Amino acid sequence: MSIAKRVLKRTLPPLLKFLLPPRMYDDIFVPEFLNYVNLRMLNMKKTVRCFRLGFLPFEYLWFDLDRIDPRGYLPTRCNYQKRKINGPYNAILGNKLLFERHLEAVLSGVKGVDVAESLGYIEKGHLHSLHADLTSGDLISVLNLLKRSDLILKLVSGDGGVGLLCLTLAGGVYYINDKPTGPEELVAFLKGLDNYLIQRRLIQEGLAGRIFPDSVNTMRIGTMIDPDSGKPFIAYAVHRFGSPKSGFVDNVGQGGITAKIDIDSGRLSMAHHYSKDGHMEVFEKHPVTSVMIYNQEITGWQDVKRRILEMASQMPYLKYVGWDFVLSNDQLYVLEGNVAPGLGLVQMYDPMKNFTQAWNFFRHYGYIN
Repeated sequence: MSIAKRVLKRTLPPLLKFLLPPRMYDDIFVPEFLNYVNLRMLNMKKTVRCFRLGFLPFEYLWFDLDRIDPRGYLPTRCNYQKRKINGPYNAILGNKLLFERHLEAVLSGVKGVDVAESLGYIEKGHLHSLHADLTSGDLISVLNLLKRSDLILKLVSGDGGVGLLCLTLAGGVYYINDKPTGPEELVAFLKGLDNYLIQRRLIQEGLAGRIFPDSVNTMRIGTMIDPDSGKPFIAYAVHRFGSPKSGFVDNVGQGGITAKIDIDSGRLSMAHHYSKDGHMEVFEKHPVTSVMIYNQEITGWQDVKRRILEMASQMPYLKYVGWDFVLSNDQLYVLEGNVAPGLGLVQMYDPMKNFTQAWNFFRHYGYIN
């Protein structure tokens, strides 16, 4: 990033906060918008229009807003502005350890749904054990555990795969995100971490694991509490798959691909890769494994939906959550829940207005101007 762009990113947001009417400003949206401004991608006229409409620059291209009426789409700015919809209960979603402990209690009565378990956490280089497989204060116990299982380390707070680490041991060599290192160097690396959870890496079996076995492939499923009936419903569903570009994660922003899940049937659409410069690729099969994606049906989808709705019904105080689920054979794991989840993955397939119940929810809570 050029020095000029860094200066603009630092100085423009407070200036715009002062100059813009409140409905056009958001502390998250404005810096993110500025980060993706590219006048070679969108000229100045289109960039200004994109900002006024409340979308990120690449979304303008994803949704083809030169040609399609933007009023059917929920603007990203509005989505961010309403991120406090769950009130004080947002704290459950903002801290992964709190989230895990809360979900463990909630899911005790929901058969076939588990939350990914943390074995310990590192705070300012000190290991705190939450499981018998790790010893508090002994980072060597992390290395010993790697002899039995790959490990995932994730920040206690944060989303979008930021800061995610994968530790492995293969052929007597330790790896951090596929980069080889020695045992002493790994311990020194761990001592430099702060507020990181330690979890076993899930080995995904079934359809998603066959499509791309080198990453954990998640379903982003939005649940909402209907403001009229008070009952939960599934607002939208998308499946993500990793690729060599994204490595051990399936994050689309890092090179993963995505397919829409038909909520009624559980069948997958054509798969897409959308880049942040507006480029799009379409696949019938996974481009690396050649395993078919299009029209594949998620095994046991009707029961998967039932379990998700049963889970959501136990937490009516969470009005809207974008959940990340992993389905491995018949077992459903909850990885995390997202406040104000990005809707680009959903709306690249259909304008949000096409999801009638979700659109009514957004209208009821004032997301739509």
